[in-house]
Amino acid sequence: MRGRHIVLLVAIVLLLVVAAAMVVIERRDRGELLRTDADQVLNDPGLASRALANGRKVFLNQCAGCHGAGRGNTATGVPDLTDQDFLYGTGRVSEIEAIVLHGIRSGDDKGWDLAWMPAYAKAVPYTRDKLPSLSPAEIGQLTSFLLTINGVVDEDPKAVSAGSILFEGHGGCWDCHGRDAQGDPAIGAPNLRDGKWLRGDGSRRDISRIISEGLHGVSPAFRGRLDPANVRAVAVYVASLHPKGK
Repeated sequence: MRGRHIVLLVAIVLLLVVAAAMVVIERRDRGELLRTDADQVLNDPGLASRALANGRKVFLNQCAGCHGAGRGNTATGVPDLTDQDFLYGTGRVSEIEAIVLHGIRSGDDKGWDLAWMPAYAKAVPYTRDKLPSLSPAEIGQLTSFLLTINGVVDEDPKAVSAGSILFEGHGGCWDCHGRDAQGDPAIGAPNLRDGKWLRGDGSRRDISRIISEGLHGVSPAFRGRLDPANVRAVAVYVASLHPKGK
């Protein structure tokens, strides 16, 4: 009987030693992750492997509810995190980390909130700046222009021309999307001529709907909700989802 007690005691001690060792290792890994330049983590195979394992867990718990496995949802305007069509920034870990921390239109004072897509069918399309409403015909012309620069060839040339004038004129579209319509990742304005769509599938109906109703998605701020090591880890994981060299 005494022998069994001794064996049990030894087993408990061993378990405690293993648990303590795991805590020490975890603290060491977390410290190393935070001491390393965020944009260099993926260049360190050992550190990257540990960060990716933890980052995937954080992503599944905190981000997958909207982003799924990372491919987003065009029905709700949730961006795809697995391509190189970056809405904000250039896909660097440090940029993603800032978005995780402070969010997009989240109310955080350091979050991204520089521009919204106006709702041109409304009487007041944009509350931050004075923009004119557009008539259904004008919205149709802008739609024709956008379809054409994305390769659709059967749009009415007159409508396309009028839409181009609207884009560069009083519609004000160029101010965020650029005169070349290739967007601006500094403010989160998407490229409008690459065939990739944040919401919908690029059909006439979907493009017209976005112009009419506007679009301004929200990503929550995790500052105070996730500790710094988990923020760094999930940023590393998201950065790893982007294809390299494409």
